[in-house]
Amino acid sequence: MSFTAALAAAVLAGAMQSAPPEAPPPGAARDRAIAQLHARSALAQPGSRDAARIAAELERIGAAYLAEGQAGRAAELMSEAYALDEENGIVLAELTLCYLRAEDYDAARFYLRLAEERVSRAPPEIYGVLGDVYLGLHRLDDAVFAWEECVRFGGSDPVLLARLARTRAELAVARGQRSLAFDHFNLFADAGVDDAIARRAGEDLEAAYARQVALFGGHLDARQVVVLYSGRSYFSLVSVPDWSSGLFDGKIRVSVEPDATRPEALAAVLAHELGHALIRNSSGDRAPAWFHEGLAQWSEGRRIPVRDVRGAVGAEPAASAEALDRRLAGRLARPAARASYAQALSLVEYLVARRGTGAIGCLLARLANEGGTFGEALAAETEMSEAELFGGWRQWAGL
Repeated sequence: MSFTAALAAAVLAGAMQSAPPEAPPPGAARDRAIAQLHARSALAQPGSRDAARIAAELERIGAAYLAEGQAGRAAELMSEAYALDEENGIVLAELTLCYLRAEDYDAARFYLRLAEERVSRAPPEIYGVLGDVYLGLHRLDDAVFAWEECVRFGGSDPVLLARLARTRAELAVARGQRSLAFDHFNLFADAGVDDAIARRAGEDLEAAYARQVALFGGHLDARQVVVLYSGRSYFSLVSVPDWSSGLFDGKIRVSVEPDATRPEALAAVLAHELGHALIRNSSGDRAPAWFHEGLAQWSEGRRIPVRDVRGAVGAEPAASAEALDRRLAGRLARPAARASYAQALSLVEYLVARRGTGAIGCLLARLANEGGTFGEALAAETEMSEAELFGGWRQWAGL
């Protein structure tokens, strides 16, 4: 599972105000503490006050194992804690996380639903975090349920409530989706998307991934969620412009027209959105918008011959990186969008022409590992400032 689960475990640990002090460190001390708890639990009556205290201590040690990535050992201790205190909402939430980490979604759902039956009080934050984890996995029903539990326990964060409302609306247009697992992707497809199209999409993504990893020098931390929609219902819901058939918001989302007859066009959109996912990972999410869009187009195989740049970018291309970023951030009509995207692509082509494809991976790695601005990374890796990049590009393109 991705770092989201580890983050969730950390947030859960921070939310557990009633838990005993810090768990024993790994090794003999932790083993001794567990053995002592087992001895005490043999004498405790489940549901008693003493059993609840033992359960809280087992939970704390289990949370430490979960944060270390040992989900199986964590689940064992959490299960023992649950047997001692069936009303412990923290234990149920962490059991859910354990099984999510192990990708046992049926068991995770079972323990999540037990909270509704057995628990009357729990820190709401832990169920809010579970909702976020489920959303990242595109398990929308479970995300909504977890957030509803958060609200039931008193959660009132406006951001969470807005996320709950958005996900309920998304769920209304995502009913009947089926899932397919590939080596690097979990793909969800609307009922209206043909099985052959969905399978080919996964295969095309795997092929694009092999190419792009070599270019960007990074990789996906976990299986990337991909959603294929039949038509534009979801895109209309989130106000995606009608000229765009792809979206990356942490998930790769693509609109597939019911009568799609050009699989190569779908493959290009998928490769583009995958590019965004890998650029974000490879740069530590520090790449500017214009570089994102230029690289994503370049990685899907799009090119503009130098002789055609003037016609593609229009009479007034952006004069700076900041200006181009502002244009890309706006709600552009199709002609303006086409020109701005063309400029971003052409800038990347110029950079590759001057410094080679190796400069791309080096730039992204410096952004991720060294911090600083894109301009600083550009100067360090290519000996060009952003102003020199834009000026050199204009001269190269005959502008």
